[in-house]
Amino acid sequence: MRDGTVLRADVYRPSGDGPWPVIVVRTPYGKADPFENMFLEPLTAVKHGLIAVVQDVRARNASEGDDWVPLATEAQDGADTVAWAAHLDGSTGRVGMWGSSYMGNAQWQAASEQPEALGAIAPSITFRDGEGLTTRGGARELGLGRAWSVVAGFDVAVRRHAADEDAMMRAVRELVAAVDALPGATYDELPTGRTPLTDPVITRHRLPSFDVDSGDVSRRQEAVKVPALNIGGWFDIFLQGTIDNFVNGGPQDRLVIGPWNHMSFMPQQGELNFGAAASGGAVDLGPSLASSTFGWLHGHLSGDALPDEPPVRIYTMGANSWRHEDAWPLERAEPTKLFLQPDGRAGAAPVAGTSGVSYTYDPANPVPTLGGNTLLGHAPAGSFEQSRTESRDDVLVFTTEPLKDDVEVTGRISAELTVATDATTTDWVVRLCDVHPDGASYNVVDGITRVVTPPGKASVVMVDLWSTSMLFKKGHRMRVHVTSSSFPRWDRNLNTADGAETGEMRTARQTVHLGADSFVTLPVIRSGATT
Repeated sequence: MRDGTVLRADVYRPSGDGPWPVIVVRTPYGKADPFENMFLEPLTAVKHGLIAVVQDVRARNASEGDDWVPLATEAQDGADTVAWAAHLDGSTGRVGMWGSSYMGNAQWQAASEQPEALGAIAPSITFRDGEGLTTRGGARELGLGRAWSVVAGFDVAVRRHAADEDAMMRAVRELVAAVDALPGATYDELPTGRTPLTDPVITRHRLPSFDVDSGDVSRRQEAVKVPALNIGGWFDIFLQGTIDNFVNGGPQDRLVIGPWNHMSFMPQQGELNFGAAASGGAVDLGPSLASSTFGWLHGHLSGDALPDEPPVRIYTMGANSWRHEDAWPLERAEPTKLFLQPDGRAGAAPVAGTSGVSYTYDPANPVPTLGGNTLLGHAPAGSFEQSRTESRDDVLVFTTEPLKDDVEVTGRISAELTVATDATTTDWVVRLCDVHPDGASYNVVDGITRVVTPPGKASVVMVDLWSTSMLFKKGHRMRVHVTSSSFPRWDRNLNTADGAETGEMRTARQTVHLGADSFVTLPVIRSGATT
C-alpha cells in the first residue's frame, strides 16, 4: 500500500499464458477460509478466463496493519490493490471487483477513488449507509451488530495478544462463550447506549465497530465512473441499500434480486420454498449466479458483447418466476392504500367514525424476531408462519377478506399510522404477511420507526417496510401486524428517555387510531399492465 503496509492475497490463474482480465475481492474474513471461498468461487472465475485475486484487508488475517477499524481504509487500499493487480503476470491490465456484504462496500469505496485500471464492479447484498447496517428507522440493528462484532473479534483477539498466549486463550474462550450465549446474554445485556456494542466481552476486548462514514456509498457514488452489477435478496438485511445503490447509479448499472437472504441463495427461505428456478446455483434453471456475474465482468473488462437485456431482473415470489424490467421502481405500480379497520379487519376503504385500539408494550417481554430480513444465526432469515407472533396481546392484527383475484405487490411499501403512547419514547413496528387459505400467515416485509413524543399526544408516524415483489394469490388474504418490538433484531426501546444509558425500563400503553388515519401503502401491479 502507499503507506508501506503489506497486504497479502491468493492469486488464482487460468492455465496457459493469457493474458486475462483480473478480478479482485478484498475480504476481512480470511482469504484462505474454505467457507468464505465457497461463496466467492474463485475457481469458477478462473474457468471464465479471469485471474481471481482474494486479498485479506488491512489488519486482518495474513495482512499487516495496526488495530482494524472496519471500513476505514478500504478506499485507498482498494485503489492501490487494483493498480497492483493490473500489473500481475498474465494480466491484460484491466481489473474488476466482486464480492458481497463488506466486500461489496469495499468495491464502492475503491471505485470512488477512480483507479485507472478498474473497469467494472459487482457488489452484492451490500449496504448504502448506516440504515440497515447499524440502524433501522432509528433503532439499532442489535442482532447484526453484536453477533458480527463477537465473531469478527477472534482475529482481533489473536493479533492483539500474540505475545501472550495465556491472554490470547482467555480472550478466545470469552468470545466463544459470547457466541454460545447468542441469543441470550450477548443480546440481553443492558444498558445498550454507552457504545454501539456494550456487552462486557466486546468492551473488554475493544472489538471493532463500523466506520459508517467511510462506508457511506451515498457520499462516494457520484465519483464512481464504472458500471456496477448490484445483486440483492428479498430477505437480505441490506436489501434496500442494494436497491438504492442501483437507483442512484449510472446508465450501465444492473440490478438482480432473487428470493434470497444474506447467507443463502437457495429457494428454501425459512419455511417456504420458492421453487427451483429461484436457486442461485441455477438462476431460472440456467447459469449460476456466480457464472452470470463472472461473465458480466469478463464482458466489460474484455469488450465482449453482453446480452441486450433490460437493466433490472427480479424474482416475483408467489408467482415464483423471473422477469426483466426497464427500471426500478416500476412506473406502472399504483400506490394502493390498505386501511386498518375495527375488529381486526383491513380493507381498501376507511371506516368512518372509528376510534382507536390499544395494547401494552413491555420491553422486559419483547416480541421475538421470527424471520424477515435478518442476519441472526439462531433465528434464520426468510418467511415463517407467524401464529406465535399473532397470538400475543401486544401484536395488533388486521386482515383483509379473501382476495377475489391475484394481487401483485412490487416495489417499496410504507405505513402511515396515527398513534399515541404514554411514554416519552417508543417504537412502532409494522409487518405485512401473506395468509394462505389454510390460515397459515407468512411474513413478507416489515419495518420499524423509533419516536420521541409528548406522552398522550396523537401523532403521525411513517414506517418504511422496504421493498418486495410478491404475488398474493386469489383466495389468500393480506395481513398487517402493528406492534412495538422485534427482538433481538432491533434493540428494545425501554420507553424511558435515558434507558439506553441507564437500563431503566417501563411499560407503555400504545394506541393506534383507525379509519382514515392508519394505512399501509402498497405498490400494486394491475393485471394486464405491461412494462
